[in-house]
Amino acid sequence: MAIRRILIIWSIFSVLLAAGCSKHLGSGSGQASKRVTVRYENWEVYPAQLKLHQQVVDAFNQSQNEVHVKLEPTQGGPNKIKVEIAGGTAPDVFFWCDTILPPLVKKSSVIDLRPFIEREGVDLGQYFPALLDGLRYNGGIYGLPIYYGTNALVYNKAIFDAAHLPYPDGNWTWDDFRATARKLTVRKEGKLVQYGALLPGSMDVVESLGGKLFDPEGKRCLVDSREMREGLRYILTLQNVDKSVPSLAQLGGEADKLKNGLQMFMTGRIGMFIAPSFMLSSLQDVKAFSWDVAPMPTAAGRKRVSAFSTGTLHISSQSKVKEAAFKFLKFACGPEGTAIMGKGRNCIPPILEVAKKTFCTPPPEHISVYIDSIYYARPILKVTWADEFSSTVFSPETELFLLGKQDIESTVHNLSVKGQKFAGRE
Repeated sequence: MAIRRILIIWSIFSVLLAAGCSKHLGSGSGQASKRVTVRYENWEVYPAQLKLHQQVVDAFNQSQNEVHVKLEPTQGGPNKIKVEIAGGTAPDVFFWCDTILPPLVKKSSVIDLRPFIEREGVDLGQYFPALLDGLRYNGGIYGLPIYYGTNALVYNKAIFDAAHLPYPDGNWTWDDFRATARKLTVRKEGKLVQYGALLPGSMDVVESLGGKLFDPEGKRCLVDSREMREGLRYILTLQNVDKSVPSLAQLGGEADKLKNGLQMFMTGRIGMFIAPSFMLSSLQDVKAFSWDVAPMPTAAGRKRVSAFSTGTLHISSQSKVKEAAFKFLKFACGPEGTAIMGKGRNCIPPILEVAKKTFCTPPPEHISVYIDSIYYARPILKVTWADEFSSTVFSPETELFLLGKQDIESTVHNLSVKGQKFAGRE
């Protein structure tokens, strides 16, 4: 009887214990199910870049229990997100770029973050001012920067040493660039085995001379100018007269020139090139030689200029979880998230202190040149058609020019006529 009584009591205890555990587990599952899910789409293409964004997402998800962010990489650039926006299935948060933001603001596809920023006490003073300028429209702020990119001159120190030439520095002009590129070009038995440089972007040269494509408001096309002609003549001379750079045809055309040029530099076949900062993550893999960074060359007697663009995060106006989405933006674009990006050198953290601590650690010795570039970077053209003009007019016309299919005057004429059709467009 005593044993039977004990077994009965134990059975009742087990049932109660199981019920208690079941209740506890059910409560935990309920807590997990109450976590708000935020869809985050990103269209960057390099695996190293997406890995860093996933690290930011993981760090955020582990930092709190209210929101769960799901990273969804997309292919084909921003087009998939554009289609989703048009179809009413936009992600809650998405990666974008300030240079292609105007159309989304005009169509109210992204929300003004000011109410969230003010309520959460986000310190906008932590960001480089130029980065926020590209996100401000009619008093609103339509995204936050997760990083920015600039250009600088990257060079192979071993090639310079072999030629007994001094390294580039802040005093370099485009004349120095050209003269050095010629000296670094090596031919053996009539065959060219080493190029002095990679062809710089035409607007890198034109804008350093003082030229522009459009006025700041985008209402007038300014292509028909002495500076544009001089800039085009300069890069054509590098390619066709000096032959110190691979031709555009050798590099596979406009679309592949930077990718193939990077490969040539990393294999020791090019002495120097103008490198966007996002290439630093790839350049870290160079082990065969030492390399360093110098400021962009200038036009004699003129101030230094550099292009820049900002990688940004936005909240879709279609999102049903905007509060949760902003929690992620605050983290990803704040000191913690941008530090992860900075350590991986996927461009430059938008917060000065974070950039100094995570991005500026050598090698290369003068990597801080990239950060300094933001102080002389040219502002973006805040018009809805800037990206369309670049992809459908400027790139095709300059490609025809460099492939020898049209001369300078025809190129300037075509750019001017087609550009004026864009100028002033709403």
